[in-house]
Amino acid sequence: MADIMKTRILEAAAALLKTVGQEGLTMEAAADLAGVSRKTIYNHFANRYALVDEAAAAWVDRTLSRLREIAEDQSLNMAARFKAVVERGFAEMHAGGRLMRRTEHVPGTGASMLARLEMGRRLRAFIEEILHEAHEAGYLKAEFEPRRLAGVILNVIEGLMLSDDPEDLSFSKIDILKDSLRAILGGVLSEIGSAALRDSPIFS
Repeated sequence: MADIMKTRILEAAAALLKTVGQEGLTMEAAADLAGVSRKTIYNHFANRYALVDEAAAAWVDRTLSRLREIAEDQSLNMAARFKAVVERGFAEMHAGGRLMRRTEHVPGTGASMLARLEMGRRLRAFIEEILHEAHEAGYLKAEFEPRRLAGVILNVIEGLMLSDDPEDLSFSKIDILKDSLRAILGGVLSEIGSAALRDSPIFS
């Protein structure tokens, strides 16, 4: 029961992060959306910062699970899986756009810090795995090493999460992410890799 309650709170917190950002996520708002008391939410999370960290980690966990289902779908050929993973990954980042807003951060609990570290580790491992498979299939130019390329992509994502929002409101961090992915992929894809992603929204 405790795990179900915590999951409900984390889902409510993730929904708030997506809509009002970290600055709008309060313990009270999360409790109201989850339909639990303030006391219950404090039984699971020491403070707002712990809730932010664990909600973001849970969101990444769910996203990676969805992407892994696509990556392991043997009914799709390699080209279809590669394209679907890239498109779904970008769509998930777009849907969770306000999760990429910077806020002041005060360390939460040890559990929340571990959740953040585990989130980064799992994200890196998944990106490396996809890039390695794409490299083996000839979708990336031979000179690009998948682990280093994964580091490049993670640096872009982490940099956007830590930076201020653009002052020019005509574009957003998601626009910057799209441009970054377009620039990176445009430079590292082989001819067959480019063909596989030709109709991807990232390049439209």
